[in-house]
Amino acid sequence: MRAFRPFTGLLLAVALAVGLYYGYSTFIAPGAGSGSSAERGGFGGGRVQPVLVQPVRQETFADRLEAIGTLQANESIVVTAKLQGIVKSIGFQDGQNVEAGTTLVQFDEDELSARLQAELANLDGQRKQFERISGLARANATSEARFDEQQAAVRKAQANVAAARARLSDYTIKAPFAGRLGTRRISVGALVSPGTIITTLDDLSIVKLDFSVPETFLATVREGLDIVALTSAYASEVFRGKVTSIDTRVDPMTRTIAIRAEVANSDRRLRPGMLMVVDLINDSRESLMIAEEALVPFENQQFVFVVGSDNTVSRVPVTIGQRQPGIVEILEGLGLADLVVTEGNTTLVDGNKVRILNETDVRSGTPSAATGPSQG
Repeated sequence: MRAFRPFTGLLLAVALAVGLYYGYSTFIAPGAGSGSSAERGGFGGGRVQPVLVQPVRQETFADRLEAIGTLQANESIVVTAKLQGIVKSIGFQDGQNVEAGTTLVQFDEDELSARLQAELANLDGQRKQFERISGLARANATSEARFDEQQAAVRKAQANVAAARARLSDYTIKAPFAGRLGTRRISVGALVSPGTIITTLDDLSIVKLDFSVPETFLATVREGLDIVALTSAYASEVFRGKVTSIDTRVDPMTRTIAIRAEVANSDRRLRPGMLMVVDLINDSRESLMIAEEALVPFENQQFVFVVGSDNTVSRVPVTIGQRQPGIVEILEGLGLADLVVTEGNTTLVDGNKVRILNETDVRSGTPSAATGPSQG
């Protein structure tokens, strides 16, 4: 047992040192500095605690569902040739904005134009013949069968003219809608075949954003919901749109449902194929908010310290709602403009006196580092 006496003595010395330090820090150090007795508080109220505060504010909150989406043009086609022919002229430049009906390509149609003229001449002859036979029919100088035969000949000639004109229209390619053209794939004088790609045409005045959400959210999504979207190409900008359609089927493999939203794109900066991070906004509302640092959790309840007019704090239970980065929605427990402690609240107890370090900023409405970000 003697071998342990030095070790026991060492433990007693350490315990005595800790006790002396605790007594000094608790009873002597709080009153060692300068200041009035009201600030020091002595044994009764403790030292006045310096804190940072934030007034309760009103902000727009909403339930948000995040997804990843891909952009598509409002209207999009690949312009191709319908026939075999030689390119006579090209009426556009790469990347040009065109209106609906603009002539893009003209093929050499001389041969077909001659055929059309021949069909028109045949139609004219058949009509004149029909007029003569009609006169004879009225005078009962020809059979009814001859009359019907000539009438059919006129209709056939009319059909041949219409077919020739339709084929001739294929020799001119026009823009079916207003939009932006892609790169040109052909040259003047080139011999093209049916299906040869000439260029692309996209209507980018509005872009469609396609994304999917889990089927569990099907009951909360509907047409007309607002969305906000971000893309790495324009990292500092937020793009807004609305849900326009919801697919009628749930994907049995991924258990998701496809949703389409439309985003205005008047400056044409958003392009088909771009990746966007989408926030689907539901139940938008005006709510009270505080900085997340103001919350003091205890067991299953959240509390905040509210500063009264005499700089005395009260511990108030609160009911919280949605969270956004740095801020939290308050459903119950606080009123607009209440001052809540955001820094220095971990050592407070109900009834403590505090000294507000950012009082000037709070009174002037200037945001401080403790107020948290404002969400619009």
